[in-house]
Amino acid sequence: MLEMNKDHLLMGLISDTHIHSNFPAILNQIIDDFKEKQIDYLVHLGDYTSHKVYENFQNIFSKEKFIGIIGNMDDSNLKKELPEKMQLELFGHKIFITHGEGGPHSIIDLLNRRFDLSNYDIIIFGHAHRPFNKTGEDGKLYINPGSPTDKRFTNINSYGYLKLTHEKIEPEIIYL
Repeated sequence: MLEMNKDHLLMGLISDTHIHSNFPAILNQIIDDFKEKQIDYLVHLGDYTSHKVYENFQNIFSKEKFIGIIGNMDDSNLKKELPEKMQLELFGHKIFITHGEGGPHSIIDLLNRRFDLSNYDIIIFGHAHRPFNKTGEDGKLYINPGSPTDKRFTNINSYGYLKLTHEKIEPEIIYL
């Protein structure tokens, strides 16, 4: 159960880290930024690539403050522990969280075909390695923090934040 005994909630968003064990310097910098901003939850949107990386994030932020989704590149041990999707309601905002699939240009259409997103206000996803922070024609916020370590589809590395209150949804992408 997510804690909401404050007037706002700050989530750190990260996806597609694609590392196998030790955190590279850039991830340590992001973790330091998350700690400095005192995030309430870390949301990892999949493609850790190894169980050790997943464990490292949980150890740093605690199991209670870690929200994780499985990615398409994750090992079989992670697939046993993590869900493909998650649904939350925080401060009255309905949130859908998944890794995603398909190419960066069609991912939002694929998400809408694969899942019934009609009841959600915010869709948080990864997979495309491309940061995305936009309100769609359907009025929903679609946010992808991109990848902080893998420039496979773009020359941009990034991560993000999502701050929620009852009145506001404030997404932010941090470019590295």
